[in-house]
Amino acid sequence: MIEETTRELIRLFREYVEENTVLSAGSIVEIATLPVIVLNGPTLTEKKRLMRDPERITVIDEEAGQAVREVPPRWYDLRFDVNITCVNITDLLGLFMAFSRLNQNYPLLTAKNEERERQYLWRWENPLQVTTTPNISQVMQGRAGIIVYDVEVYSGIREISPLIEKVSIGIDKDRIEVQ
Repeated sequence: MIEETTRELIRLFREYVEENTVLSAGSIVEIATLPVIVLNGPTLTEKKRLMRDPERITVIDEEAGQAVREVPPRWYDLRFDVNITCVNITDLLGLFMAFSRLNQNYPLLTAKNEERERQYLWRWENPLQVTTTPNISQVMQGRAGIIVYDVEVYSGIREISPLIEKVSIGIDKDRIEVQ
């Protein structure tokens, strides 16, 4: 769900903050037009879920007569660095306002793939801040950090077993028989 969550975050930014939002694959990003939002990341931090780790997730398919048990997922927090580049301070402050509204209006990211749909809580981890002063190129920059909580990653290990359709117990004087 890491990829799906990242895509949903980018979609949210493009739709409600700035259309020119990109995910950085490295430290160098080619920028064609301003303003631009560059997301760096994600950086994953595994969360140990002691209460969830020993459990098994069971899916019952009554039509097929099967039970599917999965190894429980591992849980991660995803961190993104957000870098904003604008031509002037007015545009930068306008994007800051859009950022603050974004988390208020959409506190949950809905990520889905072919098997699952999940919602993840996200928030600004680092405050929005102006990081540069006007320079020769007349470019203003700002930055912030985002954290998305408890994104699960499944191992894909599944155990399929038949459902028990009927249990009958026969009691005789000398023995008990279970079928």
